[in-house]
Amino acid sequence: MQAVIVSLIRIVTNLLLTNPYVAVISLDFSKAFNMVRHSTLVNKLAELDLPEYLDNWLVAFLSQHTHCTDYNGQRSSMNKITASIIEGSGIGPATYVVSVGPSGS
Repeated sequence: MQAVIVSLIRIVTNLLLTNPYVAVISLDFSKAFNMVRHSTLVNKLAELDLPEYLDNWLVAFLSQHTHCTDYNGQRSSMNKITASIIEGSGIGPATYVVSVGPSGS
């Protein structure tokens, strides 16, 4: 992967130096899931016509995640995660779409 990135940077740099009509636009969506606030997502989920048990399960799923950091033999305290959708979870893509969609209110 690193070789591909190095090659791409070399090609783009050469084009920028030799061609006045070249413009570079770069977008990075790799952290998009980390920017979703649970409170916003829960409000948007409440606007959908979901069965109550599913809505309750989603709220519980989002509210029960914590994080701590281990470094050099020391561990931080557990902190509640209030933003981000767990990448790789089955509900990740669908909840992301809901979070970025228009609000009904």
